[in-house]
Amino acid sequence: MSSFHIARQPILDTNGKTFGYELLFRSSEKNAYDPTVDGNTATSTVLFNSVAELGLDKLVGNSLAFINLTNLFFEQPDMLDLMPAGRCVLEVLETVEVNDEVVAGVKALRKKGHKIALDDFVDQERFERLLPLSDIVKYDITQHSMESLAELCQRDHAAGRLSLAERVETHEEFEQLTASGFDYFQGYYFAKPLIVSGTKMPENRVALMQLIAEINNPDSTIDDLAEIVGRDVSLAVRTIKYVNSPLNGLSTNVESIRQAAVLLGRSLISNWVTLLVMSRVDDQPSELIKLALVRARFCQLVAQEEQIDDARHFTLGLLSLLDVFMGSSMESALAEVTIAEELRSELLTRGGDGGRMLDWVECLEKGNAEHIDEAAVEMAGRHFQSATVWAEEIAGQLL
Repeated sequence: MSSFHIARQPILDTNGKTFGYELLFRSSEKNAYDPTVDGNTATSTVLFNSVAELGLDKLVGNSLAFINLTNLFFEQPDMLDLMPAGRCVLEVLETVEVNDEVVAGVKALRKKGHKIALDDFVDQERFERLLPLSDIVKYDITQHSMESLAELCQRDHAAGRLSLAERVETHEEFEQLTASGFDYFQGYYFAKPLIVSGTKMPENRVALMQLIAEINNPDSTIDDLAEIVGRDVSLAVRTIKYVNSPLNGLSTNVESIRQAAVLLGRSLISNWVTLLVMSRVDDQPSELIKLALVRARFCQLVAQEEQIDDARHFTLGLLSLLDVFMGSSMESALAEVTIAEELRSELLTRGGDGGRMLDWVECLEKGNAEHIDEAAVEMAGRHFQSATVWAEEIAGQLL
């Protein structure tokens, strides 16, 4: 897995309480901006890492996230739909060209509940159209005298805006700015940006996790499933090939995912597609696919014998190796997947009937039966053998 880095610098109020954090792009553990990276890439990276990789709650807690945006993101505000409204202050960089598209974008983002800040504000004439749409104005105090900062702060308050002082580096500056009425403060006097690092799931796995999440969403319909699978031509072709194989014993030739789901059932098709998706994860050995198949089929056969939901237990066995496939903890992997809460609980805690079945199959994988109920040893062994034979047959169509 590759690493990612993001810096955050606290923004404080007059009482020294954290109001928010500015999230800053970093390309390495070195706490400095990389000038070789263009602004759009830097912004995209910060947005993705702060929301998808780490999560805003982990980065900023209950505080606001201040994020610098370029022209592109204001001109195409739909690109920010992933950002939770009410949690972010979107900063208009001093390099943004204020055009009609930017003004319309700012209005749209405010309507969605985002706050807007003007960053490093100097040129009033240039940003005149955005001032009435701004909630906060940020001033680099090295670009103004203390007298002019006091006047600018007074003007902001008269217009209903808040004033934020950047690059505050001494106690004396803090006292003067507080006396002038500034609301918020940021700078080395309080704290340098802190680097937050993490490991990033490879893009291949990110896309596949999203697909697995969609396929296993209990609220999706047969039509939803057909549309999801249909987006990926290779996946759709392989699914229909499986459905039409002699293993399923259908007397009619299936030509669509929807038809397959109607004939064989939504659960069977979604499980098969999930397995196909997992088989496409980079750098995982073919034996891992077979193991997932064995577990899925074993849990299904035991569930059938016990007359409980066999389709759900097939899914349970299939997803029991999701953490290994995705190279993460089970908790992290399941956080990306929408599944029934009972299924999630059994995978995480190994409780209930599902947890018992997973314990049994893991024992049999190791060649022992010490944790299997004495009365169930023969039955479990028989189903494990049957599942192993079945998995070998199915794997031939996958690998």
